[in-house]
Amino acid sequence: MKLEPLLYVSDILRSIYFYRDILGFKMGELYPDRECPTYAPIFIGDYKLMLSQARDSNKSLHQDHLGGSGLQIFIRVENVDEELQRIKSHVNLVQDIEAKPWGDREFTISDPDGYLISFYTPTN
Repeated sequence: MKLEPLLYVSDILRSIYFYRDILGFKMGELYPDRECPTYAPIFIGDYKLMLSQARDSNKSLHQDHLGGSGLQIFIRVENVDEELQRIKSHVNLVQDIEAKPWGDREFTISDPDGYLISFYTPTN
């Protein structure tokens, strides 16, 4: 088995820019085409996250609420302090770097639709 989450987004071009150009994800092939995509697979190494344009034809899958509530993505990085410095002027910082009781240093941002993304580095 392999987990491949899909996020419904309000503006797929804005989300592609955010994940590719700001966070550094690699892009897969855009569907149905590059000019007007409605679906975009994005990758960090071997891990895939899928973006899908929220629209009337798939509204029953995402209902009226996009983003944030109930989903948090965690990305392990080599140096959480450097990662924050690299992206902080381009993102909405939800929680600044802090040491967690379980031994990680992490910070949390939100993407353009409010999905939470935490970057962390284990300290143990």
